Amino acid sequence: MPGKAGERDVADRGARSKRLYRLSVAYPMGIPLALMGVAVIPRIVDILCLPLAEAWGEAFLHKALGFALVLAYVWAAGQSLRAIGLHGRGVGRAMWIGGSGIAAVFVAGFGRQWLVSRAAGAEPRLIFAAIDPQTGLGGGLPFALWLFAANLVNSFMEEGLFRGIMLSHFRVRLTPWKANLLQAALFGLWHLAWPTQRLLTGQVDLATAASQAATVVLGSTISGLAYGTLYLQTDSLWAPWLAHTINNSIFNLVHIRTVEGLDADVGVLYGVIAVGYLALLLWTRAWARRWQMRQVRPCDVAEGGELTWMERQ
Repeated sequence: MPGKAGERDVADRGARSKRLYRLSVAYPMGIPLALMGVAVIPRIVDILCLPLAEAWGEAFLHKALGFALVLAYVWAAGQSLRAIGLHGRGVGRAMWIGGSGIAAVFVAGFGRQWLVSRAAGAEPRLIFAAIDPQTGLGGGLPFALWLFAANLVNSFMEEGLFRGIMLSHFRVRLTPWKANLLQAALFGLWHLAWPTQRLLTGQVDLATAASQAATVVLGSTISGLAYGTLYLQTDSLWAPWLAHTINNSIFNLVHIRTVEGLDADVGVLYGVIAVGYLALLLWTRAWARRWQMRQVRPCDVAEGGELTWMERQ
């Protein structure tokens, strides 16, 4: 009897997984948006309501919970992490495209910032210091390791949600370009929490908050386009995950100090990085075509009801 009961439990779970999967394919726009809506709740609580970022130097709670949500959805849909691009096929080439591309962007960005500061007589110096750009908190090696660990989790969470789940689902109804643009725009809106937090806590006035919000949404949308292109063109979530982790970690750990202070000409850096991210679209496309890498396909249900989430299983 226990054996039969166990078999029934497995069969029931399999049936539920297939129902959830087919529901996701039937509503490929609504399901990812619903998941984002669920994920944004702990984000709002973490950033706007709890002082965890000021206490820990990182708003880590929503990142961990968001990552758990991605894992739970993939499991409940009867899929493995391969379904969202965390597989071993072509992983070396995918990570090279993402890692080398983002490294080139930052070399250009810091190089330009250093040259502008030097031309102004500001005596620039490249320094390494662990600083959370959102809270301004800093620390030594333990804090640097803490920030890096948080970046690893955050990149898994955001890449899993916006690229791994959203893009493959949006592709059921939209062309690759439209699907990528939509998820990138949502990724930009996702980052409105910090300008809102600064406004609500009185750190900035309304005009400053609006300016910061416009900047962060535009910058995050551009980076979201680049991460989405890395995923679409390589069929591997490792490419945008690595680029995303490098991006966040460099902002945490690498700075240029001048006589005017730390990161005084950071606007120059941001401008070059924005252009570099757009160039990364062409970089990714060129290398993916050179290596004839497989592209992301829409999640779908084949004839007879077999599950074929991007034909990776």
